[in-house]
Amino acid sequence: MKPLCLFFFALFFAIPFMASAQDDKMQLKAQESSFGTSDLALIDRLMYTVPGIGHDPRDILERQSIKPYMMPVRKIGPRGSELSYILASSLEYYVNLNQNYKDNLSPDYLSLNLEGMGKRATPQEAFQFLAEKGTVSASIMPFGSAVIPNAVYATAKYQINNYLHIVRDVMKGRQKVYEVRKALMRGNPVIIELQADAGIRGLIRQDTWEPPSKPTELFPLIVVGYDETREAFEVMGCWGSAWGNSGYLWIRYDDFEAYVPNGYVMVPQAVY
Repeated sequence: MKPLCLFFFALFFAIPFMASAQDDKMQLKAQESSFGTSDLALIDRLMYTVPGIGHDPRDILERQSIKPYMMPVRKIGPRGSELSYILASSLEYYVNLNQNYKDNLSPDYLSLNLEGMGKRATPQEAFQFLAEKGTVSASIMPFGSAVIPNAVYATAKYQINNYLHIVRDVMKGRQKVYEVRKALMRGNPVIIELQADAGIRGLIRQDTWEPPSKPTELFPLIVVGYDETREAFEVMGCWGSAWGNSGYLWIRYDDFEAYVPNGYVMVPQAVY
């Protein structure tokens, strides 16, 4: 009788710990399955609302812009990767939000790790790297670096918690516009892929993008604002301040729907 009592006594105390361990496993699985999610209900729950900048997405705002909070437009170097420059610019927006000292993040740390073997990285691979490894300050690894210095291994890394796939090619009507506008209202830059041709890199003194007759590749850009009056998004490039109109360009909603197959939002870490 005594061994039986001891068994039930031990079981009574073990059950909560077993349940807790099971809950931890389920939570871990849920986090893994939500990485890069395109589920719109889950996106609404996971998307960050930037204090002091973001608004309730149910509010109808005629315009919203996070451009004043972005670092100045960069000009990609000869060794640079456009995707890495866009990702570094997006992440440093979150890193600098509450800092008196504004820091530039290194795009070259990303490109040398992601594309060092000559293979072009996908956005998904780049987001995975930012979540697992992150990037470093450009003061540690300056723009145009050809090699990764040893100093990066002893310095802080800036990472993300997640990314959200808010725009997909299968979306119909104005769904793409709605999702991007909602992310901007919450204070988030949106990384997009635009179907264009190589001529986009050389746009000078141009306010609004005109689609090419034969778009040949995807170019990464950052959506930093929208204007309902002109029915367009404002985007930021990585080709310097002479590009477009002082480094920015407007894309009409109709063209956005037709030529933007993918759009992403970072989920930053709680503290940088």
